[in-house]
Amino acid sequence: MTIPINSININSIKELNPDSITNSASPASSSSAGSGSESFANTLSGYIDKVNGSQVEANKQAEMIATGKSSNIHQAMIDMEKANDSFELMMQMRNKIITAYNTVMDMQV
Repeated sequence: MTIPINSININSIKELNPDSITNSASPASSSSAGSGSESFANTLSGYIDKVNGSQVEANKQAEMIATGKSSNIHQAMIDMEKANDSFELMMQMRNKIITAYNTVMDMQV
């Protein structure tokens, strides 16, 4: 299933909308050289926490199905697929970041 790019509203995606990202640093310190890397690190850490949370929720759903506490197999499968997709996306992002890092390190000054 392919989603046409024209049908996606980028501004509605909170993770990609810079206005929706809250920065704990004060405006005066946001102009320092280190704040960009801190912001990136915090954003990356937040995404990893979200992926971990979805994995934990999917495991809970699977456990509830296995123990008979829940009969909603459909929602459990949806949660497991969401967790799997988010994990695969995180791994692809990691690979791209490593490739970019290696490219910068191979540049001659």
